[in-house]
Amino acid sequence: MKIIVIGGFLGSGKTTTVIQLGTYYSSLQKSVGIIVNEVGEIGIDGDVISRFGLETKEITAGCICCSLKMTLRATLLTMIENFNPDIVIIESTGVAYPGLIRDEIDLMNLKSGYIMAPLLTLFDGSRFKQIMKEIKNFASGQLKDAEVIAVSKCDLVDPVMLPVIESGIQQMNPNARIIRISSKNPDSMANLIDILDEARQQPDAVQKEKALLGQNGNLFMAGGSIGNNNFGGIGNNNFGGIGNSAGNTGRKSAQSIADSGVGSFSAEFVFKNQRYVQNMSDSDCENIAKDIMSQIQKNVLSKSPNFLGHIKLFLENNGKTFKTNLTTSEEDPQFEIIDSDSKDPVSKLKILSAATGIESEELKKIVTDAIEKFMKKSGIEI
Repeated sequence: MKIIVIGGFLGSGKTTTVIQLGTYYSSLQKSVGIIVNEVGEIGIDGDVISRFGLETKEITAGCICCSLKMTLRATLLTMIENFNPDIVIIESTGVAYPGLIRDEIDLMNLKSGYIMAPLLTLFDGSRFKQIMKEIKNFASGQLKDAEVIAVSKCDLVDPVMLPVIESGIQQMNPNARIIRISSKNPDSMANLIDILDEARQQPDAVQKEKALLGQNGNLFMAGGSIGNNNFGGIGNNNFGGIGNSAGNTGRKSAQSIADSGVGSFSAEFVFKNQRYVQNMSDSDCENIAKDIMSQIQKNVLSKSPNFLGHIKLFLENNGKTFKTNLTTSEEDPQFEIIDSDSKDPVSKLKILSAATGIESEELKKIVTDAIEKFMKKSGIEI
């Protein structure tokens, strides 16, 4: 079994990379299990990934590397027992320190043999200046332990700037291997896959800590119980059993969300007048998604003019997902329609929002006010 941990700040392209890697390994007739760690309580990325025929398990309402550390172990063990995948891909939340996730897995003493791929962290090249200005210290913390740093969205970057970006990243992590990737460039993804297939040796410090732990990993199983272990479907499959161990990395993992300066809020709204919504045309659904996002964007900018983060809104209706997302104050929202083979007949609206410079409660008010006002004006009940 190979384990691939993918980190990177909100909106850096992790989910797209997970889908491409999962699809590739599946094409080789390998079984692929994916663990998606959301920053909020409503799972969104897992829904998207599952539409590509890949099994996912979401861990919500926290961060794999800190408050839900035990949950990661429980999820891995359950996935191995029930699914026994050849490949496990872990997409960390954008406000996690991915190096701590890697270290936790190394210390778990999994009885099944596994190979850990080089730790991969994505860095959004299109937001280089904003990242350096707004969250340089946090970004540096995310990159610190990376063995491979992929400058993502290279197709959106002026080629003249790419060496400058790579030089800045190299200063934050002189030992990392830096590559360029773009979802629109198959060759860049092929190069990434070749690198991830290289073997990785465990650091001496991790091997010493494993010896101190013994063979059962009890340190990371103490202090809680496992909650809902349902692998039957995708959605808000939240686990219980939150632990307090911070590890011995010299950086308190429980502070990763605070260090990022990110406020977050997520919610799911089910439409009461289902028949009315399901009779809407695709263009009607597209306009709803775009109009709500436009209002949210306006309100967020009024509170945090230079925000970074990721705001994702999904309107699910008639087997299609109308997706719009925003990652920075300097861009327009992106929109796409995703066909789904989901059998869920319920039309709904999901949103996951995370932004710098705004407290979570304030962000909750911004999002819910925008959605409720629009729905009231449109005569749609939620």
